Order: sequence, then structure tokens, then C-alpha cells
Amino acid sequence: MMTSGLDWARIGLVWGVLFAFGFVYNLVVAWAESRGYDEGYTAILVVVGTLVTLLGIAVIEWRAALLALGAFSASGFWMVLGSWWRHVQARRRAQELAREGR
Repeated sequence: MMTSGLDWARIGLVWGVLFAFGFVYNLVVAWAESRGYDEGYTAILVVVGTLVTLLGIAVIEWRAALLALGAFSASGFWMVLGSWWRHVQARRRAQELAREGR
């Protein structure tokens, strides 16, 4: 029998833990959304979920997690910054309208 050199028991455990995390994290995010706590912070919620997933990958193979962290950081940096900036601008406009009595 050929083996791939992968620890499938560890991989299965990590996938199971991440599956459970995804369920619980969804409940936490739904709770935050229901109270408006996520407003302007959706990108941060995505980053947190991604980092937890990368921690799971690191348990399996830390070099793969490091490569993925670099890739996600490069591709997601401007989305996180843009999301934050759009929220700041929308909040500023809302505050200006409130001051004007509209």
C-alpha cells in the first residue's frame, strides 16, 4: 500500500475542530450582527476566521500555513483597509447629516 506521508488522523482531527469552530463562530457572528456590532468590522471577522483556519493548517504543516498567511495577507490587505475606510467615510457622512438635522 502506498502512503502519502500525510498524517490523516491529525488532518481529520483538525478538520473536525475547524468544522466545529465554523459552527460556533457562525453563532457568534450572527449574535454580533443582530446587535449591529459587526458594522464596519466585517473584514475583521473574516480575518479572525481565516487566522483560526491557518492555525489549523499550522498544526498539520506550519510551512504551508506560513505560505498561506503570506498569500492571504497580500490579497486581503487592501480589502481590509478599503472596508475600514468605506465605513469611516459612511460614518462621517451620517454624522454630518445628523449635525445638519437631516
